[in-house]
Amino acid sequence: MTWDRRNLTVAEAAAMSGIHRASIDLLIHRAKDVETLFSEKRGSRRWFSPRDVCVLRIAFELERSGRNWLTAIGTAFDHLFEGPPEPDALLIAPAVQKRACGLPRIISDRDVPRLSFERSEIIIPIGLIVHSIMEAADGLAIQS
Repeated sequence: MTWDRRNLTVAEAAAMSGIHRASIDLLIHRAKDVETLFSEKRGSRRWFSPRDVCVLRIAFELERSGRNWLTAIGTAFDHLFEGPPEPDALLIAPAVQKRACGLPRIISDRDVPRLSFERSEIIIPIGLIVHSIMEAADGLAIQS
């Protein structure tokens, strides 16, 4: 399935992301001003691409770790805009956001032992999450 082709329903997005359908509806409502970053509305239906589903899932993880929803969406979108990361990629972000604490970044899991931590960090397995969503999308494409 194509990374940015919006042909997935809300129910499919919910199943692929592991986020409950009602929660996706609520998240969309909370981000009305930026909904084009992670979905498209055609008529009365909403459509998602695999990238959109990944943006929602990564943003969901970032929000659970303390980011506000709009910041989480923006961070997820920025890190997934170019395409899917490598399967071993990790998204590393400061646990507490404050001035000059640094932006989230993606690294390979093999680089984790070399990191020197001076503060608490959030580690999200972005590559694993994205590739599991892509496999689910490919499974849907085969069934169609």
